[in-house]
Amino acid sequence: MYQEERLLKILDYVNKHNAMSVMDICSLLEVSRDTARRDIVKLVQKGVVIRTHGGVALPHLQKEIASYQERLIDETDSKRKIGLIAANLVQDHETVIFDVSTTVQSVAEQISAKSITAITHSIDIVGILSGREDLQVYVLGGYLHTKNRLLYGPSVIDKLRELRADKTFIGATAIRADGLYFPYEDDVSVKKEMARRSDQLIAVADFTKFSSKSVYRLDFDFVDILITDQEVPIEIREVLHHKNITIIQCEENDKNEEENNDES
Repeated sequence: MYQEERLLKILDYVNKHNAMSVMDICSLLEVSRDTARRDIVKLVQKGVVIRTHGGVALPHLQKEIASYQERLIDETDSKRKIGLIAANLVQDHETVIFDVSTTVQSVAEQISAKSITAITHSIDIVGILSGREDLQVYVLGGYLHTKNRLLYGPSVIDKLRELRADKTFIGATAIRADGLYFPYEDDVSVKKEMARRSDQLIAVADFTKFSSKSVYRLDFDFVDILITDQEVPIEIREVLHHKNITIIQCEENDKNEEENNDES
């Protein structure tokens, strides 16, 4: 079961019973205590539940939970579609860099290739891939950023300079006609080094990123493929075509599959 599905089940239970213990989560979802605690941390960070001794409880503003549930459902579907298409690009025995992003996390969750080497500084992605015995995980060490669930600092870039990868997957906070945007300057520095150390850089982002804004820019020159769930705005599409960046759109893939199924 994916983490998003577990979070929705926990939220549904808390809505009905006002509280839920760690043992309740383990029993209902059939997960370990460590997994239950990680799910609790995720929900507390989002502000939709409050932590109690032994579990979680309903916050005063119940509408926050409903809102988060709706966003989680909407985002999960699109991110999972994007993640699956991206995951299918990974071949057996490849070395792959995974950046910190919820959409990139969906890629990691759906990887089916065998004997890959995964490189990341995302705590959540390390947790996802650590359960697989058929791959190796290399963690880019640094200082722990507890809120964003990542390791950061100059040592991350230093380690990247020693590595070589077949593919890198990155997300984006915003996508404009002149590039991808991120909230922190260090984000762009890390992503540039990931691109330099990889044969192919693949950006994964849902359609909401085309109307979002952020501060620090990564030029499209670093990007080889963009995978998204809806049609790319024309002004951005023209730039991507001019730079020979491949656009993969989930909806188009779904239509092609349906047409192939009809023909068969």
